[in-house]
Amino acid sequence: MDRDYSDSHYTTRRVDDDGGGFAAMELYRNRRSARRNLRVARVVYWDACGDFFLETFDADLPVRLAEALMAEARATIKIC
Repeated sequence: MDRDYSDSHYTTRRVDDDGGGFAAMELYRNRRSARRNLRVARVVYWDACGDFFLETFDADLPVRLAEALMAEARATIKIC
């Protein structure tokens, strides 16, 4: 994801942790006034559970962006 929404710019980053047994897509928000990236959410695929989970980090997240993040995670994280 690389998109503007309201007064912020959102980007994603993939994280793989084979030792921890998960892969994730993390969502970062950069507010024009703050000039720093803040991790606001991530969708994690846990090998042990065999499913995806949405985590937020003390931030409001518009449903439209949450849905886009979940779709990107499903498309990007390949399940064996």
